[in-house]
Amino acid sequence: MQTDVLSTRQVAQLLGVGEATVKRWADAGEIDCFRTPGGHRKFRLRDVTAFVHKRRYQASGPLPSSLPEAARGPAAIAHLQKSALAGDIDACVAQLAAMRLRGPALEELFDDVVSPALFAIGARWEKGEISVAEEHVVSQTLIDVIARAQPLAEPPGEPVRPDRGVAVIAAVAGELHDIGARMAGCLLRARGFEVLAPLAQTPARDLAELMQRSRAALTVITSTMPADTAAVAEQVALCASAVRHAGGRVLVGGDGMRKVKLPAEVKLVANMRELMAESETAGRKRGAARTSPRT
Repeated sequence: MQTDVLSTRQVAQLLGVGEATVKRWADAGEIDCFRTPGGHRKFRLRDVTAFVHKRRYQASGPLPSSLPEAARGPAAIAHLQKSALAGDIDACVAQLAAMRLRGPALEELFDDVVSPALFAIGARWEKGEISVAEEHVVSQTLIDVIARAQPLAEPPGEPVRPDRGVAVIAAVAGELHDIGARMAGCLLRARGFEVLAPLAQTPARDLAELMQRSRAALTVITSTMPADTAAVAEQVALCASAVRHAGGRVLVGGDGMRKVKLPAEVKLVANMRELMAESETAGRKRGAARTSPRT
């Protein structure tokens, strides 16, 4: 397996500290790094994970080394649930870093570990096993984890990203749950999209206007628990109409979207893997349009 190489900025973002702190740790030999011919520090993800384990980096409960070798599966999901219920952001990030080191892309970890953990928490809440307050702790913890996990989605080092245009990411109007939208934004930034993320409870007309003004190459709309499927269908149709005028693609996802009749030009994606595959198509189309000769 080719080991990811992270920049000082990416390590700082991953660990939630300043770049100066990471440099100080590296210069003191607390976290291994190497330097490029230009003198820039680079960090192997395995060394960052080892540092987290050695320092017990503010993480409570089981550390990444306690995970099964397969990295995914029931044990990994239960591990993330426990950390998220405790509000332990550092432990969750450390777990994702350890699993990412073992090979899976971040979209795979979102699909196979984070989403099932969220589903399980939701099921426990419906059964009355956990309170609304505990469910909110999990949600906020995972929102922070997704933000901190951005370096795990990025290509090795400090790549020159392709310019794939604007991606608008939102949950449907009235939707309170936007974790899926946040995961999509995290992944699309790493693919070279400029992400505009109004996220939860975005009015339908405002979202359509944003798509047109930004000439979005890609719009992603999520719905988890729609109160009104007819209103969701109307919002998706309005966005599809905006695409006809401005170009680009509309992708939708989440359990709520499975209940909605979608316009022909709107694609329902089942998971983050499929979203990433569809985003590659949108990015290539935009690149071809930018480079095609004018007539």
